[in-house]
Amino acid sequence: MTTLPTDLHAGSTIPTLACIRVRAAADQLSTLRGMTCNIAYNHGFDVDGVADLELAIDEAASMLIALAAPGTDITCTFTAPENALRIAVSATSTTGQPAGKSSFSWFVLESLTDSVELDVEHQASIAYIGSDDARRRDASNASIVTITLQKNLLHRPE
Repeated sequence: MTTLPTDLHAGSTIPTLACIRVRAAADQLSTLRGMTCNIAYNHGFDVDGVADLELAIDEAASMLIALAAPGTDITCTFTAPENALRIAVSATSTTGQPAGKSSFSWFVLESLTDSVELDVEHQASIAYIGSDDARRRDASNASIVTITLQKNLLHRPE
């Protein structure tokens, strides 16, 4: 697990709370859920909101793990627009993009969050290194696939 500096989006008016990068592997899902849980609780979400975000991050990351190029990472950036929590989950893919908006996984994400966006940024050429130099690969058909989730804080009358 790598924790990255929180000032990744210098000049942005939306504060970045945290950024974490883990291996693109199913055994890392619990790390992403735990980080999401802690940030959501600290940001003021109730138990139901936290549970929704944990399930949503699990679903989004699972979709990206299935597409991730071998030896790459999942990056998860948590930002805090006013009265909301936004989570951008990204992975490098050489096989395409997640199932479309008509898939069951997308329906789950839409049910658990207030908004979901999919962004695919095609790269002219990406080379990435696995755990050692011997695993260096050329990913000239690579894309950065990002799923952005947003959950708004509920305002309860006092």
